[in-house]
Amino acid sequence: PVTRGHLDIIKRAAKINDQLIVAVLINSAKNPLFTVEERVALLRECCKDIPNVTVESFDGLTVDFAKKRHASVMVRGLRAVTDFQTNHALMPGIETMFLATSIKWSYLSSTIVKEAARYGSNISKFVTPNVENAIHAKVEQLRAEGKTL
Repeated sequence: PVTRGHLDIIKRAAKINDQLIVAVLINSAKNPLFTVEERVALLRECCKDIPNVTVESFDGLTVDFAKKRHASVMVRGLRAVTDFQTNHALMPGIETMFLATSIKWSYLSSTIVKEAARYGSNISKFVTPNVENAIHAKVEQLRAEGKTL
């Protein structure tokens, strides 16, 4: 799920780019908590007050999506330099701009949020209210179905 750390990067990137597309990967290799449609909807709600941000889903390589959208820059939170190296090798004409995670959110990940929610911890400081409500509803749904996160 989208965290306040993600939103920090999105807001900062929106200030330095004319248009920002938040791209949500359709990744069949992973089993995320939310469907792609749910993730897009949550992000759109979180970003609704940022006028130059749109949210879209895509399948395949990020560089191919960027090329189709005529992007000249990809913005990423700084976690893995190898991502930059691979993207640059695949599409040298598209630059990757890294924004360092704010110290305030440097410990935060979606995995931590899901784990905390699984055990009933308060996650309100990690996510926005709409995401918090969606996570709690999803956790309850999974429990009712006899599944775990």
